[in-house]
Amino acid sequence: MIAVKAYYDGKSFVPLGNITFKLKQSAIVVVDEENDSDEKSVSCRGLAAIYANPSLVHLEQETASSAFSGK
Repeated sequence: MIAVKAYYDGKSFVPLGNITFKLKQSAIVVVDEENDSDEKSVSCRGLAAIYANPSLVHLEQETASSAFSGK
């Protein structure tokens, strides 16, 4: 799963950045009701950080270590 910053153009959500999707790929859309600005400079990583739980970072690091070490 990836997080993608997007804006609503009145008909549909338009992703920011050069993102490629498969035709009819499903998605979950979370609307940030507190951020109504037209600011389009928030990175995907920055957007995801809003919802991140810092106490779980060690689990992500352990998972990444296992994945890349071949375990």
